Amino acid sequence: MKAVKLASFAILILLIAGLLSVVSNSPLFSFEPFESATVNAHINYQLSALPVAALAAVVTYLFAGKTMLRYLNLNRNGVMRPFFRKRGENGMWETDGWAIGLIMVAIIGAVTFFQMLPGGFAFHWTHLLLVIPLAASNAIVEETIYRLSFVSVGSSATQTAWYGIILGSVVFGVMHYWGAMPNGLTGAIMSAFLGYFLAKSIQETKGVFWAFTIHFLLDVAILIFLLNGA
Repeated sequence: MKAVKLASFAILILLIAGLLSVVSNSPLFSFEPFESATVNAHINYQLSALPVAALAAVVTYLFAGKTMLRYLNLNRNGVMRPFFRKRGENGMWETDGWAIGLIMVAIIGAVTFFQMLPGGFAFHWTHLLLVIPLAASNAIVEETIYRLSFVSVGSSATQTAWYGIILGSVVFGVMHYWGAMPNGLTGAIMSAFLGYFLAKSIQETKGVFWAFTIHFLLDVAILIFLLNGA
């Protein structure tokens, strides 16, 4: 029964993740407050993606119950199990989280910049101001669907961290193969690694602070270039 529950939940979240692709191509809204079609598309997508994230949260709660609610806090402290360090050595999320997160932001920002460089850039102050709310919205949407979901259900139904780790990374990577920049094979691999790291952060701190914060900062780095492409 436990295997059926885990498989059923994975299928439901995959379908919900598929809805993100649907609303990306056919958003629920068609606002055009700006001259930039790219900016308008991102606004309409984020407005359409929030109900999809809400659906994922409801489904997750139905499967995980109070286990999900225990992760809904901003705790940022915890032991970071061996990652880049030698086995047996532990880091601390409250210090090492910033260092590793900022390295990821620099790498993702650089990859996005060079992918978009051939088309050039046309920076506009209104587009730059929109980076913050759109990045925050996207971080909430994707962490709810790809990380909080699998980590919560995995924690409530299994005695191992691997369900949340594997699905929270692989599904995220596969979906980003066709997503916004960075995309393609490089983007999928980077997204899968990011998914692993963020799922790990939720499990080890019992909170969503690092998952949301690092994801938000990464989206800021991406949207600065994406919303200002010439």
